[in-house]
Amino acid sequence: MPDINPTPKSAEDFVSSFAYPISYIERLPKPSHNYVSDFFELTRLRTSEKNLSDLSASQLSDLLWYAAKVIDTHYQDNGYILSHRPSPSAGARHPIDLLIINPSENPVFQYYNPFEHSLNNLKLNEDLFTDFVTHINDNIPVGKGTVIWLIAHVNRTSAKYDNPASLVWRDAGALLQILQMTATAMNLGSCPFGTLADPFINKLFADAAIISCGGIIIGNNLQL
Repeated sequence: MPDINPTPKSAEDFVSSFAYPISYIERLPKPSHNYVSDFFELTRLRTSEKNLSDLSASQLSDLLWYAAKVIDTHYQDNGYILSHRPSPSAGARHPIDLLIINPSENPVFQYYNPFEHSLNNLKLNEDLFTDFVTHINDNIPVGKGTVIWLIAHVNRTSAKYDNPASLVWRDAGALLQILQMTATAMNLGSCPFGTLADPFINKLFADAAIISCGGIIIGNNLQL
């Protein structure tokens, strides 16, 4: 039986950067609201909610700041940037990127840059993007909620580890948890998707090396 245990390599491989097809960059502000929450109360309150209304621009910015923004960096001799973020990552590689879909009649995919705290509009095939949106709506009706989708660039982790697959999936799970706990701390509702949306993400980016790791819908709780 083959060994599936992740093992650090004796020497790291080079990691080439991934160029997103960016058409517009929106810099996001620092949070203007101080959220104060008791951790143990948050663990009790955390739940999944599907009946959601839209986020404000400031709520989305705050959510991304507290859940995913880079806190500190370290440059390795080989040029790779290790980063410290709210969620743990094997070897500080952080292979998971976040893509955002805001509710709209004409929704767009945006890449969240955690180093610059910015949203970057992506220029993608419109038909393939529509197919993706239709698929995730079949899993959970998005309505006015904001979708945050996780995609993995496995080469960031495989450059340091042999058998990296389980590490990447653990990274994705940790990031989903941080997103949902942050949403709870902000008094927002959220619900992870059950689907991985395979192979829609690979087709959108025309890159078989990208792994779609699922997503989460976040919004304000509707009063019933």
